[in-house]
Amino acid sequence: MKNTHLKILDFLKSERNFDYSGYHFAMLERRIQNRIIHLGSITPEAYFEYLQNNPEESTRLIENFMINVSHFFRDPLSFELLAKVAIPAIIASKQRSDEHSIRIWSAGCARGEEAYSVAMLFNEYFAREMEQLNLDFFATDFDSQAIEKAKQGIYTSTSMKEVKHGLLKKYFTEGDETYTIIPELKMKIQFSIYDLLYKNSYAPSESIFGDFDLVLCRNVLIYFNQEFQKLILNKLIKSLAPKGVLMLGESEVLGDSFKEKLRQISKYAKIFEKK
Repeated sequence: MKNTHLKILDFLKSERNFDYSGYHFAMLERRIQNRIIHLGSITPEAYFEYLQNNPEESTRLIENFMINVSHFFRDPLSFELLAKVAIPAIIASKQRSDEHSIRIWSAGCARGEEAYSVAMLFNEYFAREMEQLNLDFFATDFDSQAIEKAKQGIYTSTSMKEVKHGLLKKYFTEGDETYTIIPELKMKIQFSIYDLLYKNSYAPSESIFGDFDLVLCRNVLIYFNQEFQKLILNKLIKSLAPKGVLMLGESEVLGDSFKEKLRQISKYAKIFEKK
């Protein structure tokens, strides 16, 4: 890593308590360079001086590190398998045990597209099978601005490319250039700020306890080094109920040590069941 970039990260650590040690440095360098270009700074040194003299830039830079570009039903095959394999299995298990609530956690939810996509799938299943179970749905992210956008539920066409026409008409109110999630779907999800690297808890405090039937953490692990990937995965597995389902991103790979704890449901998607 370039010396000035390292100085920038050390400054964030001392001034904002931002621990960068778990992140891939190449990603951090790219995000720093993005801010430099955005501000028109000539050199990293000039940007570092600007950062020191403008406290609000520290917030913008940290949030830039957190950016997780997403859209509804990203990786359509994964969501199809979730709808046709994982969700029916979860609901069948609830029916056998005479339980009436399904607990879900979307970890690293960004602006909420993933969480709302999953809520739509459960809603569609309930309507089709004439079932009605309660959804205790929690969605978290470290980025406070992303959480606020998720709560608002307002999106542009770039987020909508995988949304089927029927779902678009049913779950969104269309504006001139925006699509807004209907209130009935918004109220099903509780969005909150949570740091996956926080070592003193294994689930968001709003959920009171883990015991989740479904946990989604997609395209989050790729930003962290191996040590922190293990920390996060152990946390997610601990938060799962027995036979709970974990859904990861398509580019994310489980280490051998985790294969003893999880069984892959389908070879076509990163969807696992807790053993």
